[in-house]
Amino acid sequence: MSKTPYEIRLDLLHLAKEILLTPVFQSREAKMQEYHSKLTDANRESHPFPTLSDFPSSTDIISKAEELKKFVDAA
Repeated sequence: MSKTPYEIRLDLLHLAKEILLTPVFQSREAKMQEYHSKLTDANRESHPFPTLSDFPSSTDIISKAEELKKFVDAA
């Protein structure tokens, strides 16, 4: 059974979201690992918490989905 255009668009949005979120989660995890590895009882109060990457906005996700749609349409 083939998918409707709405289902395809939804799949593209999910894929775009996953593509954009994966590096954010990886970056955040790496920074948290580094922070916790350097954290001790002695420096707990003075050790700065790392600045974490922002999550992609809805606009970012839609732009990425449109980019994926252009690729699919060109095939």
